[in-house]
Amino acid sequence: MRVRKMVIGIRSMQGWAKDMKRGLKRGASGQPMRARESVSFESAAALRSFFSDRRLELLRAIRAHRPGSMKELAALVKRDLKNVNSEVHYLEQLGFVELTTERGPGAKGRKAPRVICDEIELRIAL
Repeated sequence: MRVRKMVIGIRSMQGWAKDMKRGLKRGASGQPMRARESVSFESAAALRSFFSDRRLELLRAIRAHRPGSMKELAALVKRDLKNVNSEVHYLEQLGFVELTTERGPGAKGRKAPRVICDEIELRIAL
């Protein structure tokens, strides 16, 4: 799946629930629903802790170098394979990265990380 823009923001649980209700009503009435890729954080502190320099470094390395495996990515960023593996799986859970199984001679089913968006947009409601 390729997403052009990933939207991230800060929203309270009440704001998230209100948007979800609105979307469900829209779908129930037969109106078309817009596909949107977004991730919301409950607070600025949670957002800051997510976007660490090391996570951004991983996203940029994956996008620029298209590594064929986690081991190759760990070597690119000069970090421990176990830490890179857990970070990439976390990024996959949030929808920033997808893991594709490499095929071909010598691939042995390695998982290659791919960034699924071209840009990340930050929205903060006041």
